[in-house]
Amino acid sequence: MSKRRVLVVEDEIDARELLVLGLQDLGYECQGAADGHQMLAAMRDSWDVLVLDIVLPGADGIELLNAVRTAGLSCSVVIMSSFASKERAIAALNSGADYLLEKPFDVAQLHAVLQNLAPARTASLESRVAEYTSLSPRERELVVYVLKGLSNEEVAHLGGINLQSAKNALSRIYAKIGVTNRRELFSLFVDDAP
Repeated sequence: MSKRRVLVVEDEIDARELLVLGLQDLGYECQGAADGHQMLAAMRDSWDVLVLDIVLPGADGIELLNAVRTAGLSCSVVIMSSFASKERAIAALNSGADYLLEKPFDVAQLHAVLQNLAPARTASLESRVAEYTSLSPRERELVVYVLKGLSNEEVAHLGGINLQSAKNALSRIYAKIGVTNRRELFSLFVDDAP
């Protein structure tokens, strides 16, 4: 099996080098880019995962994500964010990000995220969730957030509701779908994905 190829786009040199070296030690083929220009040049090669900072000098991570998706590149995208901006987080997920990882985090946390991002798996999540017509559009949105690995707190934040409302909504959704917890939800939508 070939190594998963990961491009890390981070303007802070120490953070970028730490992530690149750490992922290489874990068996990934990994390269770093300091800005949007370096990222776009590196994107001429094929990558399995793009780990992209949402704020870069001279470029906006969401605009770069949109450029990647417009170009039809099929890599999974993990957005890194050092601030809790609900609007930017929603924009990143709506632009096709597969996961939102809030700084600070370490290589082990990124590795755990990468293990859950199988090629082409996340691209079909929305369509698989849409098959559950018993769920409202809002409920399907919350399920997708959970399947993208977001915590209950993050689901609440992105959904514009308080934590208890998010927990209650997810409990109702699980009952509608016929699961009792996140593990069963992941088994239903992700573990058997092609």
